[in-house]
Amino acid sequence: MKVSSLLMIMISFSCGAHAQFSDTFDTLNPAWVTDRYAPAGFQSVPFLGGQSLQITIDQSGSSANRPAPTYTASFFNTQGDQRPVGIVGGWSLSAQVYVSSAFDTTTGQLVQTNLWAETGSSSANGEYAIMGFTNASPTNPLNPNASDRAFTFEIFDGTPANPTSWFDVGLQSDFAFNAWHTLEETYTGTAFEYLLDGVVVDTVPDSNGEGLQTAFLEAYNFGQTDANGLNNYSVEWDNAIATAVIPEPKGFALALGLTSLGLAWTQRRLLTRIARISPAQL
Repeated sequence: MKVSSLLMIMISFSCGAHAQFSDTFDTLNPAWVTDRYAPAGFQSVPFLGGQSLQITIDQSGSSANRPAPTYTASFFNTQGDQRPVGIVGGWSLSAQVYVSSAFDTTTGQLVQTNLWAETGSSSANGEYAIMGFTNASPTNPLNPNASDRAFTFEIFDGTPANPTSWFDVGLQSDFAFNAWHTLEETYTGTAFEYLLDGVVVDTVPDSNGEGLQTAFLEAYNFGQTDANGLNNYSVEWDNAIATAVIPEPKGFALALGLTSLGLAWTQRRLLTRIARISPAQL
């Protein structure tokens, strides 16, 4: 189930976090600009009764059809948009993605889409945190007939110079297709933490994760063709939120804990009083 934009914003503020941007994609914010190569579509569209971002990949953007020689390299198979963030210090980046049952295939269209976070103060001193899903083979990702194809969520633990460090994180027991799922990447001060629907699925130690420069939403053009000569898939994203995470003072956390205990005690007293009231007194 898609979480409302208001609830997502409330969640982002719940732990000393301050929203840098919150994008519901009711319209496409002009801050989003092409990264690497433009996909066939990156636009706000009506979806399931609301508006969402739709990224569309088709054969027009395959390596065979991109302008040569500048854009034929595999680097430009990654297609999507980016927007500046500008957070200094700790941060969190999240977005919801709709996982269609059409992607649950080992013989059909290859698909990959990801949420990227670029850290640091410049492209020379940062790292990338990347999380998304794919149904491609982990050993032969460009082969649609590979025997080890399976749908999975994945994270990236590498650099652009070493683009092979992808790790499958599998599916949770309550995972469902044809549903929204929330992906979140956060920097704790010593590691990248990856969350799927609020559950930590992996932690990767890293000392260069401070500051969030740029957020990306990407999809991959595999150049695959079907019987009709097409290579089309679309994926929907929503509620992209970047927040600056500010550690709470210890005294504040203690006061918050004591307040919570006080509220719980008051609630128990109230429930006890209610329990003592007979139906005739209501």
